Amino acid sequence: MPMVHNIRRQAGLAELAQQRGLRLTSQRRLIFSILESAPTHLNAKQILEEARKQDPGIDQVTVYRNLSVMKRMGVIDELDLLHLRGEEHYYEVRQLREHCHVGCLSCGQMFEFVTPAMKAINKALEKECNYKVAYARIEIGGYCAKCRGKEEQGKVIQKGKRVRSLTSATSRI
Repeated sequence: MPMVHNIRRQAGLAELAQQRGLRLTSQRRLIFSILESAPTHLNAKQILEEARKQDPGIDQVTVYRNLSVMKRMGVIDELDLLHLRGEEHYYEVRQLREHCHVGCLSCGQMFEFVTPAMKAINKALEKECNYKVAYARIEIGGYCAKCRGKEEQGKVIQKGKRVRSLTSATSRI
């Protein structure tokens, strides 16, 4: 099933590039493929490192330029993930499903959360504000069970601590 998903998304990338008069270069395909297959959100440096494994000649400027182009095309999103890693930004392939990014403000654990509540929010906006939602993404900061347990044991939670790891576990209600 993931292979079909990748082919469909690659085809979507090619179609969007063509609609916008852009060439679908080998570097663009490579960067998109890295983002699509990544188990977690990646920053530009991580994308460059992965790209160099397949194309040692690719440079930093090429990666940043292509990320910017793909963002303008609407096929990837740039995320700040609650600034848990300072001003560092991460990238993901634009999801077909709406989801929340949830981050622990103490340990920095991140995960995606999919819930029907996103559709309810969209419907409420449409009904109450006469607003047509095209795309929605929510970032939520709080404290995971492990960090709340430390707080309850008298250990102080440091707000804004840097992220140690990003996880992409998906939960459903």
